[in-house]
Amino acid sequence: MSSTNLSSVSTFTPACFRLFSFTAFLLGVSFPTSNALMNTALGLVAVCLLWQRDFRHVMPLLRQPLVWLPALMFALLAISLLTQYHDYGPKMVGKYQKLLFVLPLALFFLADPRLITRFINGFLLANCVILAISLTSGVGQVTLGGLDPLNPTVFKLQITQNVFMAFAALVWLSRAFAQTGLKRWGYGALVLLAIANVLLMVQGRTGYIALFVGVGVWLLLTLPRWQRVGALVCGLLIIVALVLTPNRATERLVLGIEEVRSCVLAPAGQAYQNCDNSMGQRTAFARESLRLIKQAPLLGNGAGSFWYGNLEVGYSVYNPHNEYLLETVQSGLLGLALFLAWMLCCLRVAWGQPATCRNLLVAVIGSYMACHLFNSFLLDSAEGHLFMVLTALLAGYRITPQQG
Repeated sequence: MSSTNLSSVSTFTPACFRLFSFTAFLLGVSFPTSNALMNTALGLVAVCLLWQRDFRHVMPLLRQPLVWLPALMFALLAISLLTQYHDYGPKMVGKYQKLLFVLPLALFFLADPRLITRFINGFLLANCVILAISLTSGVGQVTLGGLDPLNPTVFKLQITQNVFMAFAALVWLSRAFAQTGLKRWGYGALVLLAIANVLLMVQGRTGYIALFVGVGVWLLLTLPRWQRVGALVCGLLIIVALVLTPNRATERLVLGIEEVRSCVLAPAGQAYQNCDNSMGQRTAFARESLRLIKQAPLLGNGAGSFWYGNLEVGYSVYNPHNEYLLETVQSGLLGLALFLAWMLCCLRVAWGQPATCRNLLVAVIGSYMACHLFNSFLLDSAEGHLFMVLTALLAGYRITPQQG
């Protein structure tokens, strides 16, 4: 992702730029590592904006659908507390406050074009450290700090680590194609190690989706037509090898299919027990979501209206693990339309960028849209905040377009 010409002339003093630069780097490091660190970095973003006090881009940004669409989604959710109150509603609205962060983040990155590079470098460095620790534990069967060698997750849960590692692999892949000599080989090695970590070590099926969709879209957009055929053949050979060779990725996918089957075919009296697993629960969540959508299809049931669980064992879930379903359950078809319009705006702006930047942005957005089918990524902290940064960058590109 190039940062060239994102902003015009930088107005930083040296001390101000050091704070902005450190904040951007810390923000990138924090997403794969620590929510506390992420909240600190977001606080520093506010400090930076108050220090610089350069708000000339506020009005142009407020006119951008990339800014007001998520704000309108949040407003619908917050207003529902007045008409359709649910116990979990206030907490749900609090989790979606990040939808309002697009404007300040866009102002932050518009302050200087170098901040995007600092942010990406921080994100990649954190993933390098995670990859090294995870490989050491998984390959060497070392229990570093209590890590499980059979599922070597480092700072985050397996879903988050796998998804972020897939995004890092995508950026390293784009850099490998852009470099020559030893740098190309170095980035290529990082790509292969990251892919092995995602598919063969860490147990996160959402990461598989992020990886396959992201890399697939990027290759489709980047490679010449004749090379796409070769990439498709290689991809099919890899899939065949994964199917024929015992490995964790195939085992997890087969297990997921069996979990869905068992849940769907379960007798009414045993539905909860047969669906008490990862993909089985997602199937049950989908059925409950559809029931709630039928109750209030246009405007939804309000914030925090989704619930699935078993009171006898104290198990409660307020999230169907599907962003499309969650938006429709809570805000109805109106909320879903706003959400889809936001995603399409992101794709439209990304498509208008220079080729190298365009391919990477479209691939990451495509990964998010695919992963939204299996997790509510806007609700999740790290994944949701990362998408706010991505949207903020796109909004900035609309204000000061990149040059090819």
